[in-house]
Amino acid sequence: MENQNPIEEIREGLKYLWIHRNGNEVHAAVADTIEAKYLKLKPLIVKKIKLADNAFRFLINLPAGLGYAEFKKLEPLFADATGGSVDISKHGKTITMDVMTEELKASYPYSLFDAGQYGGMYLPFPVGMSAKGLIVRDLTEYPHFFLGGETNYGKSNGLHVIANSILLHRPETFVAIVDPKSTEFSYLDGRALVVDEMNKVGVLLMKLNQVMDERKKILKAAHCVKIQKYLEKSYEMPFIVLIIDEWADLPDDVQEHLWRLLRMGRFVGIHIVAATQRPSSKTFEKFGDMKAMFYGRMSFVVADELNSRMILDNDRAAHLPAIKGRAIYKCGLECLEVQMLYLDPEEAEKMLNSQNIAYKVVNHIELDESPKMLPPRQRFALSAGKGRGPKH
Repeated sequence: MENQNPIEEIREGLKYLWIHRNGNEVHAAVADTIEAKYLKLKPLIVKKIKLADNAFRFLINLPAGLGYAEFKKLEPLFADATGGSVDISKHGKTITMDVMTEELKASYPYSLFDAGQYGGMYLPFPVGMSAKGLIVRDLTEYPHFFLGGETNYGKSNGLHVIANSILLHRPETFVAIVDPKSTEFSYLDGRALVVDEMNKVGVLLMKLNQVMDERKKILKAAHCVKIQKYLEKSYEMPFIVLIIDEWADLPDDVQEHLWRLLRMGRFVGIHIVAATQRPSSKTFEKFGDMKAMFYGRMSFVVADELNSRMILDNDRAAHLPAIKGRAIYKCGLECLEVQMLYLDPEEAEKMLNSQNIAYKVVNHIELDESPKMLPPRQRFALSAGKGRGPKH
């Protein structure tokens, strides 16, 4: 810097040597990235914490005039500089940057997920391994979840993980699966309602709308604004999870029923997990603003930045390594690179068979009738007030 005080020059030089000393490479990489991106107002590293041999946490203060959202967008740059995975989050006025210099493995077993540690969640499932460790979220908090990505890069495995996490650990939940391939989820037939004929999807969604209307009346009578409040009063009402294996294969005439479930289903315990192998403009054009209802999203490897933006509203999935199960998970401002846990369907079936559990399956649902125009009034085969919700 021109006209810099000699004492200041010495001080800056000593500071540089101290930060770039042997064994402090991660700190130096973070500091250098900040120095390169900010010319005047600079974020200040307040503290460095070593969490493990390959994991570090930096506490950072942003001066007035620098926004958190813009700083978080630099995650890929910090990841490149440190050679690891980076997650930036906000806690009050302090910014936390977690850096894991050990690269994520190409595979992690489903056995790493211990649902017993998440008893306070209604529908817990593992999102994947990240720089923070294993990320576990409650499906009811989203309230809907979307997965996308190219074929053979982990989308179906993600659906298996979510479905089995619910069936294994919250068996009172009613799970319905739309399976266009007919074979992907056949092993769950008898534990979940598996619909593999597209001409019956409209009837299924119509009946779920009927359940929603019935449940709204029940909650109104109990003076509860949502199912969680109803369960807190020790009433019983099972959650319902609808899994759609291929968004693009849905018939055009189901839009009204699906849109209504996405808008109002969360309050009565109906949650949707949808996926597509082909995240294209045509896929989403057919369903308009429905994508916005999926607050939780996960994108595996995609063909280009355009497809990544269609799923995540950013281009990060376009730069993922070509590793099966590697994905970008996004929920609000939270955006993490994760490796989805791997669950072989055969192993899942063994785990399900090893547990003597009475699943909430209704085999006598009649799906042969024709869909009716909204508002639906017929009763659904699944009683809205029966079943068992999580106890707290």
